Amino acid sequence: MTALQERSPVDQLTEIPPAVRQAVTWSSVKADLYAVDHYFREAYWAFGDIIGEMQSIALCMLKAEATAGRRLVPALRALEQAGFRAVDAVRFRHDRLTIREVWRYQFNIATRHRIEAMDVILPSTDTVALVLRDERWTSAAVPAAVRLNALKGPADPALRQPTHLRHQLGVVQGLFNFTHISDELADVMRELAVISDEARRLKTRERILANHDARAEVLEIFADLEARHPAHDFDIEHSWARLAAREGPAAEAAQRRARGDTPSLDEMLALTRAMPVEAPGRWDLLTIVTHLLGDMNVPGVTPTVPNVTEEWRPDAARPVGS
Repeated sequence: MTALQERSPVDQLTEIPPAVRQAVTWSSVKADLYAVDHYFREAYWAFGDIIGEMQSIALCMLKAEATAGRRLVPALRALEQAGFRAVDAVRFRHDRLTIREVWRYQFNIATRHRIEAMDVILPSTDTVALVLRDERWTSAAVPAAVRLNALKGPADPALRQPTHLRHQLGVVQGLFNFTHISDELADVMRELAVISDEARRLKTRERILANHDARAEVLEIFADLEARHPAHDFDIEHSWARLAAREGPAAEAAQRRARGDTPSLDEMLALTRAMPVEAPGRWDLLTIVTHLLGDMNVPGVTPTVPNVTEEWRPDAARPVGS
């Protein structure tokens, strides 16, 4: 038998060494999928030789609603209080492609309406991806990305604790949760490749190795975003009332609702798609869309890759199907 025949099927398809695959994820399913995912391969070319250093790095994306809801500075403050310091910040605008690529391995569970709502919400303003160093990380600790993901807190508000980021930011509901946090290092690396070209990834690498302090730059980005985009309260009744006071098709839909004829989600999504991104009243429409959403996940369907959490640590029992 030749050496090639002795290799596993995944080994024959990728240059990512098994040791790297094992170091970046606790899931063998994810390790095999990401090994042949081109975004992860690009990330490996930039960060593959500093995997030990990358164990102290996490990624938190502050999404469009974080700007509208004025959660940017509170999020940074909460992250810093938890021991995470920004070493870089990547500012970008989501589009249809980046939305599908960031959530490529989770969108199989998303309903059509959830995907359509994300398509109109996320491109509304720039997203700020904070590259964070966990200043409490040691080689004996869980990877920084895993610790930050645990600090995010559960989706169910009843299960959140005051230490959870979602509690501290006052998540409204549904898709207005202000942050996207990568599960573990494999996701940090892959998502950096989705949102950054090669030159930008190499800049991030340099800043990680230099232990760069990006706080001033981050605050400057926040100030610029808030100067460009008015604050929004995400209050559903206020949103309906403000919309009804305007003119045009969206106002007519809100006026019908005031008469007891609530428009459908499909109608409100269509109105949102037709409205320019910077138009006054758009966040009122987006607030209404999120409140009209029903189930966001398809019942009985599981993500393409499992959601890795702190409970997956190697000395704990692995979930079925890992």
